[in-house]
Amino acid sequence: MDDVLQVIIVTLFMFLMGSFVVLFIIIHKKRQAGYLKEKEFLQASFQQELLKTQLEIQEQTLKNISQEIHDNIGQVLSLAKLNLSTIPPSENEAVNQKVDHTRQLVSKAIIDMRDLSRSMHGDRIAEMGLKNAVENELSIMRNTGQYQTELIVTGTHYALDRQKEMVLFRIVQEALNNCIKHAKTKKISLHLNYDPRFSMRVTEEGIGFDLRDLEQPNKGIGLKNMQNRAAMINGIFSINSSVEKGTSLNIEIPAPLTS
Repeated sequence: MDDVLQVIIVTLFMFLMGSFVVLFIIIHKKRQAGYLKEKEFLQASFQQELLKTQLEIQEQTLKNISQEIHDNIGQVLSLAKLNLSTIPPSENEAVNQKVDHTRQLVSKAIIDMRDLSRSMHGDRIAEMGLKNAVENELSIMRNTGQYQTELIVTGTHYALDRQKEMVLFRIVQEALNNCIKHAKTKKISLHLNYDPRFSMRVTEEGIGFDLRDLEQPNKGIGLKNMQNRAAMINGIFSINSSVEKGTSLNIEIPAPLTS
């Protein structure tokens, strides 16, 4: 009887020890998983803060340059135009035509400088709103005579919060810059969809490229910048392209937006 009792006690003790070991392993794994999850969260938060800081620095730099253009270069061009206007007519008609043509060129330069200054200044972009700011950017490209541009707006328009609109506008600028530098396109379409979640698509009918090229070092830096910016506002960035068939960039913001 005592032997049976001892066996029961030993068996119970071993069972408890085994249960304790299993429980310890489970708790340890849960803690380890929690630690790894917290580590990933901290890393993601750090990357978000880093991107946010970089964006703030870039915006401040662009704001300073915009102010410099407006206050200095713009004033110099305005004075040059004024001086041209005070030149008395010459008996030589060719000279008069040259002065008039130069005055027109200076006037165009002033307009272009103002557009450039507006495109770089974050506060002015916020005042204009994303739709008007994008429309102005496409108008600048169209006025060069080198591109056909169109803006398509679907759904009921509403304002996004300031940071989202700023980031999206900078993505548009980066996309248009890529069109100028690489796409060899003549037609660019930009679609803003507000029905009801916001999405934005930039499409150009240029030479396109093989998406596998993005895997190479130092390739697609502009596209990666756009992807990083989209991530800052929880946007989903995607790209479709093939050789000789153009490129389409798409950004979706699934989270509810503040109107």
